[in-house]
Amino acid sequence: MNDHDDLKGTGRQNIEDFVHHAAQTALWKEDMSEILTRFRGRIGHSARSAKGPVTSSNGADALPKLLKPSDRAHSRRPGVGKRLILASAGIICVGIIARIGYHFLGEGTPTTDKAVVEGYTYPVSSRIDGTIAGILVSNRQYVKAGDLLAEIDKRDLEQKLAAARTDLVQAETMLPEIETQLSRAQAELETAESRMFYRDKQLNEAISDYQYISKIRTKKGVSPLLFARAKKEYESALSEYSRAKMTLVSGGDRVREIQALRVTNYSKMHTAETTVRQTETQLSFTKIYAPANGHVVFDKTNFANHLSAGEPFLKLVGDDPWVVANFNENQLKHIKLGQRVTIRIEAISQRTFHGEVVYIAPVAHDSAGRMALLLSLFSFIDPPRNVSVKIAFDSESVLGLAENIDPGLNTFVEIDAR
Repeated sequence: MNDHDDLKGTGRQNIEDFVHHAAQTALWKEDMSEILTRFRGRIGHSARSAKGPVTSSNGADALPKLLKPSDRAHSRRPGVGKRLILASAGIICVGIIARIGYHFLGEGTPTTDKAVVEGYTYPVSSRIDGTIAGILVSNRQYVKAGDLLAEIDKRDLEQKLAAARTDLVQAETMLPEIETQLSRAQAELETAESRMFYRDKQLNEAISDYQYISKIRTKKGVSPLLFARAKKEYESALSEYSRAKMTLVSGGDRVREIQALRVTNYSKMHTAETTVRQTETQLSFTKIYAPANGHVVFDKTNFANHLSAGEPFLKLVGDDPWVVANFNENQLKHIKLGQRVTIRIEAISQRTFHGEVVYIAPVAHDSAGRMALLLSLFSFIDPPRNVSVKIAFDSESVLGLAENIDPGLNTFVEIDAR
């Protein structure tokens, strides 16, 4: 029989002692109930004995009369009430003593099966949407921070990057040509503006001369040849003005068209640059590295499915697990920092592990708790509060099985309180 079986035997013996104690208490209560029953029976018998036949005036039997208080007092057996009070007081004292002993003595060797392995867990997920192209590690394999774990299929990203780079090259190639066209159009616009200014001045002069000659030709006898020349110059100036105006409008439209083309080209170039930069970053995310030291635990078995960004597909369990055990507060007097601990993990029955107490959670004692303790003295079953104790594994103790110690495993711990 190993130590674990001995501890189970000790726990079973404690339970049997408690049941035996409760049974004795029940027998005491049953004896007291029997005493009270007999006591009531004797009182009733005495009352029936004290009755006598009563005849009414017409000769019929009357109802029996009740005993007077003085008669009932004489019918009791002396000492029964006193024994009842003493027995009740004894039961209460035994309960109080048992409860006090349970609270202040606790267990000599602190043990508990309310313990679980805990540790640092690092979920591993893809930072981009995609399909896993390959897993480069195996389940339960130990890896170090920075080791390559998996790769995401990058063919779609490579095609996207190639298209973006082509767009960027085209935009960069067109930009000088657009700038040249814009410079030429702006120069033509400036020439059209100058010509328009000259034609406008010329038209104003021709209009002035034509209006003057038209006004005086009837009064001063201007020759028809002079009038025809003025009219012809006016019509020619008007025609040149109209052509200059059309050239100016066309030059302005051309400049605005090339400016819009330049804006579109710049936008296309900016979009291509952004796409190239983002796609290159996404391509760097296709390689997934270990965030910390630990052993690999697969969360998925079908790695061909499409993954969303942030969706874990495996996790790393750190190589420094610990145990959190819950002891009742009555056991704390036997638990101290640095004490040696024996650890048994249910899922790893082939080895017993060892460690030491590294942290004990504080217990808050308030007035309400003390009042609850006083009230609980009259109760045989009042479980005390649980207190968490952190236990660190010995590094040598977990050699060879560290990759099998996962958070969440149930454990049994025994603290060496000697």
